[in-house]
Amino acid sequence: MKNKSLFGRLLDNKKLVLILSLLLSLTFWMISSDNTTSTITDVPISYNLSESASKDLKIFSTSIDKVTINVSGKRVIIDSLSVSDVTASVDLFSINKPVTGTYPVVVKNNSNMSFDIESIEPENITIMIDREATKTVNIVSNFSYNPEGYYVENNLPQTVEITGPETLINKVKSAYVTGKVNSPDASTVTNTYSLRLFDSEDPNSAGAQEISTEYITMSFSSVDVSFRFMKIDENVPFTIKYTPSNIKLNTFYYTVSPSTISVAGPEELVTGENAITEFAIDIGSLSKYKNQIYNETFNISDVLGDSFINKSDGVETIKVQLDFSNFNMETFEVPSTKIKINNLPEGYNYSVPSTFAVSVVGTATALDNLTENSFSIVYDFADVNPTSDTPVDVPVSITVNSNGLCWVYRTSETVSVQLTKN
Repeated sequence: MKNKSLFGRLLDNKKLVLILSLLLSLTFWMISSDNTTSTITDVPISYNLSESASKDLKIFSTSIDKVTINVSGKRVIIDSLSVSDVTASVDLFSINKPVTGTYPVVVKNNSNMSFDIESIEPENITIMIDREATKTVNIVSNFSYNPEGYYVENNLPQTVEITGPETLINKVKSAYVTGKVNSPDASTVTNTYSLRLFDSEDPNSAGAQEISTEYITMSFSSVDVSFRFMKIDENVPFTIKYTPSNIKLNTFYYTVSPSTISVAGPEELVTGENAITEFAIDIGSLSKYKNQIYNETFNISDVLGDSFINKSDGVETIKVQLDFSNFNMETFEVPSTKIKINNLPEGYNYSVPSTFAVSVVGTATALDNLTENSFSIVYDFADVNPTSDTPVDVPVSITVNSNGLCWVYRTSETVSVQLTKN
């Protein structure tokens, strides 16, 4: 028989095995029965508001929405605990009107295990309970610019929407944006600014108080603002623009009020070779004017376009008086030989009238020099939908050639004609 190993001989010793078993059991018992402490973090807080109050009121809490719980008990239990084994709540069931107060956080054992809750951090939480309100307030700005001496246009929104406790929302009167704008080369720059809320329509006025946004949300709390630096020209004149462009209308026949305007615009359009020298007021075609006095009004913004800003305070319109009262108006019968027909529809005929009456407004000298050879009349059927059932309107262009000041007066750019089929 072979000799047994030392381990085998030890196992054959029943007394020794019994002693070892007792020692192991005692050690396990001591470990499992040992008390210890631990911390459960990030336990969410629930709020118990009555159903009737919940219909009208809302809880506006601070940024603290979780607590830390210190627990003690048997190690084997404490080591197995998790967030789901405890609950943290604030009892608000008795509240039925707007209020701000400090309330205790209540923690309960949510498991079937036995352990002790030693402490809660924090023990109390401040809560605002109020009706929710929303309103729109104006945004007030205060920017300082570098370089100076420019008109600076920006795209800052005019209003912002705010939502929060009715008590606070009613106090807010404006949103405020302020900051420095630096553009060494006076070009367009974009900066980001935060909005602040104030209890005054003028945040810079004496006594104006800033209102905390802790419980308030805004449709935007910061904004990207683009700034366009524009040069100012204090004295840019107006002139009259009209058609036909070959006619030269002397300033004797019109007055413009105001005659000049102060504008801000891109530096290259205000100074240098490409600078604007005047603004043209387009009165349209002279053909709509007879030998009378006309008073026209134009919006300055329409005349300036998108590149320029009106800097003349209180001036929003331009008044133009056209004085053609010293002109004459005469009607000429132009023979059919001076009438040209273009793009007559295939399968149709048109009998050209023997004469075409043309009214001309102008100086006496200009009218005296006109003959039938001074006129050119063109009927153009290109865009006409042909029919012989009813008359059709045909665009007609009339040209008068004269060395004097005159133009064709017309009430319509078309003539009604009757087509016949071949």
